[in-house]
Amino acid sequence: MTRPMSALWGSGALGALACLFLICSCGCADLQTVTPSLNPGQEGDWLFARGEWEMGEGVLEQTVPDRGAAAVMESPAFSDFTMTCDFNVSPVGSGVRAAAVLFRATGTMSYYWLHLDTKNNSAIFVRSTPDNTWMEIKRVHVDMPDDTWHTVTVTCAGPEIKIALNDKEILAVTDDALSQGCVGLGTSQAKVTFRNLKIEGNVVDMPEPLANEEPPYKVISRGEAAGSYQAFPDACRLQNGDIMAVFYGGYGHVSLPNDDWPKGGRICMVRSSDEGRTWTEPEILFDDDIDNRDPHIAQMSDGTLICSFFSLKPKDKRWELIGTQIVTSTDGGKTWEKEARTLVPGWAVSAPVREMPDGTYILGIYKGSECGGVIRSTDKGKTWSEPIPIGLEAKKPLDAETDVILCKDGRLYAALRSSRINMHYAWSDDMGLTWSPVEDIGFVGHAPHLYRISTGEILLTHRVPSTSMHISRDECKTWEGPYIIDSVGGAYPATVELKDGTIMVVYYEEGGGSAVRTKRFKVTDEGLDILEWD
Repeated sequence: MTRPMSALWGSGALGALACLFLICSCGCADLQTVTPSLNPGQEGDWLFARGEWEMGEGVLEQTVPDRGAAAVMESPAFSDFTMTCDFNVSPVGSGVRAAAVLFRATGTMSYYWLHLDTKNNSAIFVRSTPDNTWMEIKRVHVDMPDDTWHTVTVTCAGPEIKIALNDKEILAVTDDALSQGCVGLGTSQAKVTFRNLKIEGNVVDMPEPLANEEPPYKVISRGEAAGSYQAFPDACRLQNGDIMAVFYGGYGHVSLPNDDWPKGGRICMVRSSDEGRTWTEPEILFDDDIDNRDPHIAQMSDGTLICSFFSLKPKDKRWELIGTQIVTSTDGGKTWEKEARTLVPGWAVSAPVREMPDGTYILGIYKGSECGGVIRSTDKGKTWSEPIPIGLEAKKPLDAETDVILCKDGRLYAALRSSRINMHYAWSDDMGLTWSPVEDIGFVGHAPHLYRISTGEILLTHRVPSTSMHISRDECKTWEGPYIIDSVGGAYPATVELKDGTIMVVYYEEGGGSAVRTKRFKVTDEGLDILEWD
């Protein structure tokens, strides 16, 4: 192997490659056979967009397991073609361990790609854009052991796309979103070696050169501690000026203990000391012997950090809810309690602890799809009240994920999710001791998160549609929106105001190899403007 190539950018001069061209006339396109020489010295014809790549004697290798490495040949571009390649996935790392082939690429993030997951024996056909890198089109189960050479074949004829593995067709789709482009190779959380790349097809002239694209978001949760599936994030400003984000790390949407994850899902944390521009590597905040999930974070006025979450334990081939739990830190998140306190058995939580001006702590909770609720503490979290239900009498499907915010008139406002009907809300005139009947908020939303910004508006971020936000300028009486933050549907978003008055939002991607994203935006009279990171 030769030098790492993460910093190399191709020149587009494919003629420098030792390729075989068989050219014939074919209307407006040339039928060509291209067999790139994957030998040292041929790096200049590739865009190495992500990952650490090395070129050896007839092989191209992505050497460091990474969530989404990509190497794209800058030219030629093809319309209809057949592409073959051998790949070998090393049995290292805790992620999904997938090879990928990319095709009809117009940029380093805009293409079709085939995700070949040897850990879970699945082949998934996906379309990628900078806004949404995982638009899943079709998946199939296929035997695909790692540490083994496999041959993948992709055939495109107009919108008809067929995939074969080891000479056996495994997948066929019809999709007309992309009609032509370049080819490439990639990985997802894997060390992969590629060889014998060959493309036969109609060469076309692209209207624009292959674009080196950057996403409008940052991914803040890569790292071994985070696992292959990161979700359900929250973030808060610390008293020292840092921003801390917490999230769920596991191998899937529910990560019960197994051979690879003997302790199940865990709670991870990262922090930023430069207003969200860069983040530390993920660390484990809490991880006992069951699935700890849906964490939220808040710092109290006395400096105590409280991480709220709930846990699942295996039962009868499914799981059983332990209840709402917390762990605390008194040193700014450097160390945390080793044992969790279960505050409310049988109730889940998807919100941070909210501290009121009189020192009362209030935490939104929910019980299955029966109702929302809160618990209260008047002694700095030492003891907590029994659950105070919200919406139980309505007998509505409120799988509530309750969050609360204090309005300027002294009332508490609670937002409650429903998966089948619109989001609902309720008011409390006595700091959460009693609640009004729930009412329809007027729109659908999951995982509500409430946050007041310095200019007075209240932001309600949520999932559905996609990752969205509503704005209230009149203390939760009416809402403007939805304003789409991102096209991905994982969501569970939370917001933090930055020192320049702009807003950072954290949320997650759903799907294979998911991760936590963050974007920056500005609230305007018209809604929101998505901003680039400085």
